[in-house]
Amino acid sequence: MKSKTKRLFLLLLSVILVFNFNSIKGTAAKSVTKTVRVGYYQNEVFQEGASDKSVKSGYAYEYYRKLSEYTGWNYEYVYGDFVTIYNMLVNGEVDIVAGLAYTEARSHLISYPDRPQGSEQYSLVKHQGDDTITTNPSTLNGKSVGVLDSAIKDSLEEFLNEKNIDANVVSYTDYDTLLDAFDKREVDTLAGESDGIYDRSHAETLYPFGETDYFICTSKDRPDLLKELNEAQSQLFLEYPDYISVLRNKYYPESLASRAFTSSEKEWLTSHESVAVGYLNNYLPYSDTTKDGKVTGLIKELVPYLFKQLGYETVAIEYVGFDTYDELVKAMDDEEIELAFPVGGGLFFSEEDGMFISKPVISSLTDLIYSTNYYDNSKQIFAVNESNKLQYYYIANHYPNATIEYYPSIDACLKAVLKGEATYTTLNGLRTASMLKNADYEKLSFRQLGYADDMCFGVKIGNEGLLKLIDRGLSRSGTEYVNNLGSIYSENMYKYSFKDVLREYFIGAFIVFIVVLAILSLLLLYTVRINRKRIREKEDAKREIEAINQEKFVFLNKMNNFMREPINNIVSLIRISENMNDLTNIKNNLAKMGTYSKELTTILNNILNISSFESGQVKIDDSLSLYNFFGKRVLIVEDTLPNQTITGDIMKKAGMEVQIANDGLDAYEKVKAAPSGYFDAVLINVDDRNIQGYLFIKKIRDMENDIRSEVPVIAITADESESGKEKIIKSGMNGYITKPYDIKAILDKLSGILL
Repeated sequence: MKSKTKRLFLLLLSVILVFNFNSIKGTAAKSVTKTVRVGYYQNEVFQEGASDKSVKSGYAYEYYRKLSEYTGWNYEYVYGDFVTIYNMLVNGEVDIVAGLAYTEARSHLISYPDRPQGSEQYSLVKHQGDDTITTNPSTLNGKSVGVLDSAIKDSLEEFLNEKNIDANVVSYTDYDTLLDAFDKREVDTLAGESDGIYDRSHAETLYPFGETDYFICTSKDRPDLLKELNEAQSQLFLEYPDYISVLRNKYYPESLASRAFTSSEKEWLTSHESVAVGYLNNYLPYSDTTKDGKVTGLIKELVPYLFKQLGYETVAIEYVGFDTYDELVKAMDDEEIELAFPVGGGLFFSEEDGMFISKPVISSLTDLIYSTNYYDNSKQIFAVNESNKLQYYYIANHYPNATIEYYPSIDACLKAVLKGEATYTTLNGLRTASMLKNADYEKLSFRQLGYADDMCFGVKIGNEGLLKLIDRGLSRSGTEYVNNLGSIYSENMYKYSFKDVLREYFIGAFIVFIVVLAILSLLLLYTVRINRKRIREKEDAKREIEAINQEKFVFLNKMNNFMREPINNIVSLIRISENMNDLTNIKNNLAKMGTYSKELTTILNNILNISSFESGQVKIDDSLSLYNFFGKRVLIVEDTLPNQTITGDIMKKAGMEVQIANDGLDAYEKVKAAPSGYFDAVLINVDDRNIQGYLFIKKIRDMENDIRSEVPVIAITADESESGKEKIIKSGMNGYITKPYDIKAILDKLSGILL
């Protein structure tokens, strides 16, 4: 008996061990990551980022990521247009593709899971303002309809056949091309998912023509993925039953159909050229009136912005400020205003006030204000501003058993808490930081409450058109714009008093005082030193003047030597010509004398330019204050020492580093031997044939694939004719400067090229 019992026990133990081993093995197998090839096509909002370098986002992408939490799939993305990706799924070249509608034909080619990824309505859309197409389907006859080459096309053709409509159906392989064609008015209408094209503000929906569920489908070659997909979706919807709804609201907050104005909205727009907006005073960052009677706060920016989003910027905005909430509500009831801000209190209190309220403009958490000196958690006595019922509504909604004591302003409420007359008061979260900056409230503390306080627009009950327009504008604006406005006006709502500054900056002010005292002490020492420095500067200036005079003396001696040769040659030619009878030889001598005269004239002009430069008649320092040539390097190409000296001196005094070349070939070798960017410019004499300036520019510009070929080249010439200037520019040079030199003109020319 014992032996049988023992054998039975061992058998049972073996079964348990085998079962546990298989369970462990199965668990381990599930933890292995599986690579899944995702066919990823671009579809506005639904699936974006169809390239490796793009950031991926959208309804389908987030759905993929959520599924991977259950499956452990590692995605490998394969990109293409919709038709290409679908064919790849059919051929087994990708494993899964999102957004596929069910058709009987497709079900034989690809595998559908048990649950859809979402549902979609197909709509026909026309260009806003096209009155030739109406909600009557017959107006589509002869019109072109753009559609994606997908299941939508089948639904469209079925609809057109059913209505006996002869329309030109134009198919596209991807959404971007389809939407681009519609935006460019290449097609009259567009057939697509209402959500997928929701952001077309110039489009107007006509009517739906079909609807369908869409799925994440798998390749027929991957039944394992289909099984895992079904399990993952079942678990997902068990844990998050409203996941699809949340995802849809996140990515498609506004459908294409809701883009079209309703009849009540159109009626309001056609009957109104202006709107009167009432607002609360003393309630920044939301609204207030400045000392000169102008509106301020986010209301000032927001209302025009909303109408701009609607495409009606011409609506005139008239602002009216009110000191109390009751006055604001009464003005609405008396139809003195059409739009009120801010209002709130939820559905009940807004009904009591005779108003419809918009969707929230901005939401913030409310702060509970209390004093640690009088804090008593057993009491709930709230100080409430009698001028602003928004505070009362908040407390009545969330603290219905509290005792309420009214005070004439929010400052009076804060002081009541300080004195212990009330246990608490409340501040809107956007106002707390600025209000408590006041030094009078430094003993107050606050903690954030868990209930949001929504600020809304209000319209009189019955004004449906304006309410819908405001809600539409808020949907298009988004929350970021309004939140930014709230932050801007929050920063400016409280002005520091001297007491605040002293409290906050006392230590800093004391340090500044000590520093100022130290500076004054040092000034005495500085005065002594500065006097000594001035004496040294005068001595240095005297030595500098002496050096300049010596430099001028040397320069004039050089010029005297340069002038002697052409003068002697002219005198010699005159004497020779006096004894000649041959007219031809005399003309030749006269031509030579003309050449020497030009050379002499050039030298004299250069001397005059340098003299003007040195004497201060030409203020090079004034030019340098406009242009910074320091660090620039220029190559000067002149064949005579006088020209090299004069041009070089001008460039050096302008702050440039100067190098000299004697002719074009010498200049070419210097540029070629230098590294790229070494020379910032080349100045070359093109009048002297020995220099060969035009040969230089040709050789430089012919340097292929070399950045040195782009070095700026400026011609130096005495030829001021239009043909001469045209020849210079056509040769490839960047400009020219003429002799005699105009130093300011030279600097202007260089600055236009180098700076």
